[in-house]
Amino acid sequence: MFCSISGTTPEDPVISSKTGHLYERSLITKALQETGECPVTKTPMTLEDLLEVKSSKMVKPRATAAASIPGLLSIFHNEWDALMLETHELRVDLHGTRQELSHALYQHDAACRVIS
Repeated sequence: MFCSISGTTPEDPVISSKTGHLYERSLITKALQETGECPVTKTPMTLEDLLEVKSSKMVKPRATAAASIPGLLSIFHNEWDALMLETHELRVDLHGTRQELSHALYQHDAACRVIS
């Protein structure tokens, strides 16, 4: 279901009882206040002609950026960059921990040799 004005999935969907088109509430409210008619069919409409669409709050609509291929690529690129930064930080931490362990084992081995 896509908004007839923006072409994206509406977060607060309403449907016109006169035309049957689906809209984002904020967009159609603004259009009706400015012109008093449906922006798609130019049919006279009022705010009372809008019916709320009840949808599950568990399923959230995709972000506007995720509605297009370039938007999806941008999202994946940002996630990849974040993942690579996290991987690098983990590798640096692992290297530091290995060096600390190696140093501690060397000191322990040297201490054992001194004792015996």
